[in-house]
Amino acid sequence: MKLHPLSAVTRSLQRGLVAASFAFFVTAIGQVAAPELLGSFGLIAGLFVLLFAVGVAYGVAYYYRFEYTLTPDTFDVYSGVIGRQEREIPYRRIQNVDVTESLFHRIVGVAIVQIETAGGSQTEATLNFVAADEARRLQREIRDRRARAREEAAEAETAETSEEATVEATAPSETRHADPEAVADRLSREGDLQPEATLFELGSAELLVLALTSFQLASVAFLLFGFPIVEDLLVGLFASVTGIEAPVDALTGTPDLAILVGLLAVAFGVVTMWAVSSVVTFLQYYGFTLGRQGEDLVYERGLLQRYSGSIPTDKIQTLTIQENVLMRALGYAGFTVETAGYSPGQSEQGPQSAIPLADRERTLALARELEPFDELSFTRSPRRARRRYAVRYGLVVLGLTALTFGLSVAVPAFGLWYLPLVLLVGVPPAAHLKWKHRGYCVGEDHFVVRDGFWTRKTRIVPYYRLQTVIRQRTVFQRRLDLAHLTADTATASLLGRQDATAYDIEADAASDLYELNRDRLQASLHGGD
Repeated sequence: MKLHPLSAVTRSLQRGLVAASFAFFVTAIGQVAAPELLGSFGLIAGLFVLLFAVGVAYGVAYYYRFEYTLTPDTFDVYSGVIGRQEREIPYRRIQNVDVTESLFHRIVGVAIVQIETAGGSQTEATLNFVAADEARRLQREIRDRRARAREEAAEAETAETSEEATVEATAPSETRHADPEAVADRLSREGDLQPEATLFELGSAELLVLALTSFQLASVAFLLFGFPIVEDLLVGLFASVTGIEAPVDALTGTPDLAILVGLLAVAFGVVTMWAVSSVVTFLQYYGFTLGRQGEDLVYERGLLQRYSGSIPTDKIQTLTIQENVLMRALGYAGFTVETAGYSPGQSEQGPQSAIPLADRERTLALARELEPFDELSFTRSPRRARRRYAVRYGLVVLGLTALTFGLSVAVPAFGLWYLPLVLLVGVPPAAHLKWKHRGYCVGEDHFVVRDGFWTRKTRIVPYYRLQTVIRQRTVFQRRLDLAHLTADTATASLLGRQDATAYDIEADAASDLYELNRDRLQASLHGGD
């Protein structure tokens, strides 16, 4: 099977323009090295046309040489013009099949299909692009064949174990192989036997709350690049608030005025980032639905750019309940999952939202459908940990004050060096809130930790998913008899972070939890014996 014909058009134009751009570099170099040779406009235009034609020809040849096919056991891709590449991707190794449709794709009726495999650091195969109906068919077929391949592998392993236990050692065993054509026929007939069951749909009210309570990193980039454009607007806003109409140089003529303008700029930036985040979140999660098909969670979302993909439940390592301060106040929460080997949206190096936002009790109920954890009852850090946080924050404020005092010595006109001392008022409540929202919970089958005030994250780690247990103590923690305990999973190690950490707990409790987690891990590996 081949890609959509529109793929040949777009790829040919892209390759042609890339090749033709080489003519400009040759011209620029030639004007310095040999201006008499490249002084003719006709020669330059001819070189441009020639390279453009070569690029277009290569794009067309690539289209005709690119093929993909579904076999009984593998998804095969054949590509390459000069160097021929043949890839066979076993269904059992496929982790996810993502379908992406931008606004342009939806208008012309095409989509991009990306196939990810377990343990892969990049996309294994990309079909750019196929008809939208064909993309949905491929996604469904591959999911069903992957599920069947895993079932057959499990059945074969069970049968082999049973056969080894019952057949006499002298009797040779006969290995039976399934007929590939029969397997393909059965998979084709059984492809629709697993209808998708809808688990969650993001309603209009929930989408609005999510948009108004979320923060997107894209808003920071928008602010950095957009600030020069709105600089005049900011100055006008300052003039309307203060009644001072003056040019920018006058408003920032003294250090004190510069600080006031800076504070106003920060406030303006916060409002701008909030507005941009709301728009981006609305576009990203519009029409979000989560369903279950076999052993996979399937999702679809997006307004201008539509995404659909799956989350393999048998690869889930960690569940995370997320509640920022606004969500908690309104009684909402969301949860994300991280899978081993591949995290959907891997290019963004982040976990995948299973439920972006819902009522907190409903979120917990949906999370328990994936991992049936117990009721959460957290043990907080000892109160001396709160004192540790207060000292830490106080030292930060004093250090900032020392910097501003040094600035006032260097710049005599600057008289607000004491302004950071106002932050000392917020040190006790900040330390208390940090301490209040930290804790851990030891369940029968899960280890749970909680951390964060602005965005509180509750991480749920099944014992059978543990990779290692780490106990840490700094010099300052030894003086207070405190320690950190981290439960590492495959995903946390892959992404280079230690997520499920119980911070500043009793040193003796950390030692007990260290041994307990190791014992529970061994028990889960041996089937609870």
